[in-house]
Amino acid sequence: MRNELSWNIIKKFSSDDLDCFSYQDVVKEYSSTDKIYLSKVLSRMVDNGMLIKLSRGLYYIVPTNADAENYIPDWHLVAKYIMKGRKYYIGYYSAMQVHNLITQPGLKEIIVTDHQFTSSSRNIQGIEFQFVTHISKRFFGYKNTWINQHNKAMVSDLEKTIVDAVTRPHLCGGMVEVGKAIYEARERVSLDKLLNYLIKNESQAAIKRYLFICELVDIKWTSYHEGILQKKGNSYSLLDTSAPNQGSKNSKFGLKINVDVDTIKNSIYT
Repeated sequence: MRNELSWNIIKKFSSDDLDCFSYQDVVKEYSSTDKIYLSKVLSRMVDNGMLIKLSRGLYYIVPTNADAENYIPDWHLVAKYIMKGRKYYIGYYSAMQVHNLITQPGLKEIIVTDHQFTSSSRNIQGIEFQFVTHISKRFFGYKNTWINQHNKAMVSDLEKTIVDAVTRPHLCGGMVEVGKAIYEARERVSLDKLLNYLIKNESQAAIKRYLFICELVDIKWTSYHEGILQKKGNSYSLLDTSAPNQGSKNSKFGLKINVDVDTIKNSIYT
């Protein structure tokens, strides 16, 4: 049963404009109350649909007018809360959504970190939160970004979102989605920053995929594009890491074309 303390906790943290709070926050606020009792109260609040447990000792307030069983909080905001105190950024397909590069959000939030988690994913209210580890040289290009009208979180900037997408297309819905994103962002990106990021990222495959898409969808080709094309190396990479290892070879870009390029073009122009 929802007792007086339960409602008091909801009122206290809601009045502070907090959607989320920790067990330690509650212990600090109600220091004269037994810790074990407070833990039981919070567990009961989860059972009664007043709170969603995001992780151990971390809770999200369910709005009083919401259906607790089916309520899904803002995924990007949840990512911010569960990564509090750690270096992270919202990346890949999730960042593409923040930057309005896609029309169909997936039921997954991708969080980039600089350290390995015990588990690579976590399910919260039916949404998968996937943790992707980047080595230090690739953990860059993110900033505090508006994710809704009231909140900010760490998100890869537009240029790094494109670079990450061509580095691991399988985390962005495949090259059809990546191609659309590159085309959609063509007037908004800083070309200097994007090309510098590609070099800093140290992935020949990423460079080749980006340049291939630029030519495919008639994005203006410059001397800068030609310059980084010389860094592609001699090996062949898959165009799409989400597709089978098959297809014809493109010697100009050093790619094995394992998806129908007309599908990429049609997704943009139709």
